[in-house]
Amino acid sequence: MPSVEVDKKKRPRTSKDVMPKKKRITDPQFSKISASPEPTPESIIELEQQISSSTEHYNNLVYLNEYLDSEDLQVALLAATSLFRSFARMLAAGLLNKPKSQSAGNAQETLTLWLRDRYQDFKQKLVSLLNSENSESALTSLTILVRLTKEESIHLAPTKGEYYFAKALFKRTLHALLNQSDSALLVEFVEKYANKYDDLRYYFFHFSGLLANDAMADLSESHKTTFTTNLLSALYAIDNFPTEDAHFNEFWVELPEKNKQPVAKLSAQKAAFQDSWLAVLRLPLTVDQYKYILQIMHKKIVPYMNKPQTLMDFLTDSYDAGGSTSLLALNALFSLMQMYNLDYPNFYTKLYALLDRNVLHVKYRSRFFRLLDLFLSSTHLPALLVASFIKRLSRLAISAPPSAIVIIIPFIYNLLKRHNTCNVLLQRADTTDAEEDHRDPFVADEPDPMKSGALDSSLWELATLQSHYHPNVATLAKIISEPFHKPSYNIEDFMDHSYNTMLDAEFTKSIRNQPAIEYELPTTLFESGNEEDQPYLEGWSLC
Repeated sequence: MPSVEVDKKKRPRTSKDVMPKKKRITDPQFSKISASPEPTPESIIELEQQISSSTEHYNNLVYLNEYLDSEDLQVALLAATSLFRSFARMLAAGLLNKPKSQSAGNAQETLTLWLRDRYQDFKQKLVSLLNSENSESALTSLTILVRLTKEESIHLAPTKGEYYFAKALFKRTLHALLNQSDSALLVEFVEKYANKYDDLRYYFFHFSGLLANDAMADLSESHKTTFTTNLLSALYAIDNFPTEDAHFNEFWVELPEKNKQPVAKLSAQKAAFQDSWLAVLRLPLTVDQYKYILQIMHKKIVPYMNKPQTLMDFLTDSYDAGGSTSLLALNALFSLMQMYNLDYPNFYTKLYALLDRNVLHVKYRSRFFRLLDLFLSSTHLPALLVASFIKRLSRLAISAPPSAIVIIIPFIYNLLKRHNTCNVLLQRADTTDAEEDHRDPFVADEPDPMKSGALDSSLWELATLQSHYHPNVATLAKIISEPFHKPSYNIEDFMDHSYNTMLDAEFTKSIRNQPAIEYELPTTLFESGNEEDQPYLEGWSLC
């Protein structure tokens, strides 16, 4: 491309003075572009070298931009890399800085506008390549976009020496990643960049929350589902969240000295994290996503929020939903009550309502009993309340599977040791007077545990379990008839029992005395009687 001649005389501004936004330069003051050379690795490197050597070869940017669409992967990737190096040098030289004015006669500003247009074309192509079916092409595009974010942040700052982050480019990149059909590339970005660099993590939280709010209004239902799945996958992949200001020590864009930006403050990071998660909870969630969020909330969400109290409505609604959803909401809800003074007066009433036969069959059974043990650990709980839980657990044990009964019995034992007032449930003798009413005073369908009458009852259910068909259950149930010398049972030793584990234990048990078995094949159906009148069992064998 020939050098630009500047007309020193003032002349009226015409439409020809403004560079049209096309791939090729058609303004009369530039020479026409010939057909692009055959794309080969050697020709691409030569085009890049020509761009860096003279402004006469800036039209090579058009050729390289065209090569990005090549079906030859090597050509496309090499063209992308060459364009990145070329534009990075221009950014460093200030050639892409936005001109203060667009004077008709200023050829340098016209050239700058044309270069900025080619730069925008390049970024648009890179964003499009993020959706490429070829993983190498998509990953290369992501790497270049993140590198360009750094270059723009360093060289396009409005004020020299002032901290600046290329938010527009970063948001555009994140938007493309969140709307992809597959979240693999987004997770790659989180693991490689957001988990390592504090500023990229901050802006990821910040813009993901904004984009989630926009998605609620702009996207169709199917696209919302894809967006939600991708964003949750990315949030789950965040595993390096700082806990104090001193932990902020690595940034993608270097911070000026003595310039405290929000990206280096724990409170700002927590606020961005909170906004992102609150926006996610407003998106349409599947049942599995909803349950998994509840499952990790107490460990991976609540501790990193500025105001976890904002989750109160979400958790109370989940707790009131019943079933396994209530079980999963327990942990986070109790954390808010314990650490953040959340007032939930009906907590134990709702907890008591969760004790039904279904809770002994769900896959979250072990998790529930761990939490129940925590909730009933305080020695300041009323005896009426604790007795109701003990009595309801005993009643459920009557129809529970053996794997659940072996959890309930030691659990009740620990409650009785912890709350001595409830020992009356074991010490109350059964009356034999025919005139006495033998009905159990416990009201099983009473929703309020303080009014169930459990403290006036007895644990006859556990006595019944001493005759259970399973020998392990029967043996374990006999602990209530023996002195309580053991301080407590370790509940964890009983949590993971199932039919499979109990059968495995029986199969691997060493047998001291071999059982007697039938070893002679009978010849008749009956042992006694006239053998001549009995049909023979020919062709039959005992199993």
